[in-house]
Amino acid sequence: MVCNIPFAFVTCQRKGGKTEFGPKMNQNFVAEVKKIAGLTDTLLLMCRSGDRSARAVDKLATAGFTNAYTIVDGFEGDKVKDPESVFYGKRMRNGWKNSAPWIYDIDPEKIILEEYASKQTQ
Repeated sequence: MVCNIPFAFVTCQRKGGKTEFGPKMNQNFVAEVKKIAGLTDTLLLMCRSGDRSARAVDKLATAGFTNAYTIVDGFEGDKVKDPESVFYGKRMRNGWKNSAPWIYDIDPEKIILEEYASKQTQ
């Protein structure tokens, strides 16, 4: 089963004519996971680069989950640090994104906002 329970929500605000995105932690993350998984179920968590999913696993472990794992390198992986590369600064190093279609643009129709998150897992 695949579920999308955000560890953090996307926030946005307009500054100087530009939209800036940022995170807001999901205070109900553990409770939402408990609605669909038991403490001994195997859970595989993934995010963009592996950082948030690792922190989410830590939070679940603290809550008593014994088989929660992060997918190393996340979906996009790390940034290319070689200034000679055409991919310099892009998240093209490791990651799982080559196994499925993806884009960098944010689709507002697919963003899970905080006020709708609990409705999706019910």
